[in-house]
Order: sequence, then C-alpha cells, then structure tokens
Amino acid sequence: MAADSAVRRRYFLRVGISMAVYVVSLLAADYLIEDMQIGGATAYALALVPGLAVVGMFYAMGRFMLELTDEFMRMLAVRQQMIAAGFALSVAVVWGFLEEFLLVPHAEAYWIVVVWALGTFVGALSNRITHGSWGECW
Repeated sequence: MAADSAVRRRYFLRVGISMAVYVVSLLAADYLIEDMQIGGATAYALALVPGLAVVGMFYAMGRFMLELTDEFMRMLAVRQQMIAAGFALSVAVVWGFLEEFLLVPHAEAYWIVVVWALGTFVGALSNRITHGSWGECW
C-alpha cells in the first residue's frame, strides 16, 4: 500500500536521524569526557544525549506501529516488539540474579538495549516462522 510505504519511509528517516545523533553524540561524549576531561553539568548533558537518541528510536518504533494502516503488519510489528521486550527482560532478570550472587560480572544497564535489539530479530524470525512474513521493518 502507498500509505504504508510513506509510513515505512518516515520510520526509517526517524530511526536514521536517531541513530546518527546517537553515533555522533556517543563519540563526542567519549572524546570530551574521557580524553578532554570535561566534567560537571556539561559532562552530564553530554552523557545524556546518546541515551536520549535511543529514546528517539523507541519513539520512531511506537509511531510506526500507530501509523501502520495494514492491521496484519501492525500485528506483526506489535508481536515483534512484545517478543523483543520479553526476551530482553528475561535476560536482564536472569543476569541480575546471577550478578546478585556474584556468579557473573556486572553489566552496564545500557546493554539491555543491545539484548532487546537482538530480541527484535528473534521476534521477526518468530513472525516469519508462524505467520510467513518478517513484517514491514525487515
């Protein structure tokens, strides 16, 4: 559908902008805070930008699901995100208890987003196996 093609284009534009801001701000924050020893409120502001860029990516995904007009594709997108969230939360809670009992090393909290991203592939694969389609984002 032409309408959903426009939705997909807007989604990829939003994600592309968010990820560009993420990469640039992460590199800048790393250089300025670690190498140039910037501190104080400026360091906090620099450190917040990459995380907020990832929040922008989550916003793009939410908008994508809201704007889709094809109910089947919307269902696949929602299902994919539910599987990804369940996967990430499961890994987080199991790792957390292993960490609590000093059986594994500490993991920085932002790694859960990486696990969630892997979970989006698990969700898309599950959609492909059970419904014959990867969905709109694959």
